Amino acid sequence: MKKKNKKDYSNKRFILVFIMMLCLIISMSTYWVYAYHHKYGKNYYEDKFISYKVSDYVSIEGNYVYLKSISDDISNNFIRSQKEINKNNIIDMTVTKGIYKEILSIKISYILNAELSNYEEVLTLNIDLRNKKVLNNDEILNKINISYKEIATDIFNEYIKVNNNQKVIDIITDKEMTGNEFNNNSEKYIIRIREKLPEIMKVYIDKEHVYYLVRKNEITKVCYYTNTDINIGYINKEIGKI
Repeated sequence: MKKKNKKDYSNKRFILVFIMMLCLIISMSTYWVYAYHHKYGKNYYEDKFISYKVSDYVSIEGNYVYLKSISDDISNNFIRSQKEINKNNIIDMTVTKGIYKEILSIKISYILNAELSNYEEVLTLNIDLRNKKVLNNDEILNKINISYKEIATDIFNEYIKVNNNQKVIDIITDKEMTGNEFNNNSEKYIIRIREKLPEIMKVYIDKEHVYYLVRKNEITKVCYYTNTDINIGYINKEIGKI
């Protein structure tokens, strides 16, 4: 009788250990499949999938960035934009690219040769991979809950304000003002900047952080007269996280 009980106990223990090991194997397998598909592999949505490998969508040949597995319209328009820039004498080119929350974001920075000095030209593109469409600036800003007005205010405070003893001439009214008068009328100029931003601003994502780009001279010329040969560089600033 005792032998039988001992044998039953051993069998039960074996079955319990077997079930525990099986559960462990299933759990580990499930975790690695999940990790692979979300970090290295593909997310599936019905009959669609999104790869998180940038190389599945982007290739670089010479001074051109080509799109793969993207609609012909988007790809051809992107190449046409690059061709316009490539008509210039390109000294250097850097590409920032990544996929963040199903958005493929590309920024191409060109250094171009000019008679007076070299200058930078930037091209950006943001693609919603699930819906296979280009995202405009408004859609990106909505995702991070920031407005053009907030960006315009930041630009004025950081880059457009002038010293109190400096004099400027309003580019629309031709009225000469002291720096103090100009700064005290900030709201008027913030509105001008906000109205200009949708036309000139570029947006891109890098390491999950969202940045905007605008040329400083494009902003100053809606506020006051300035030397157009200076301040042609980009304001490149982080505005949120995707």
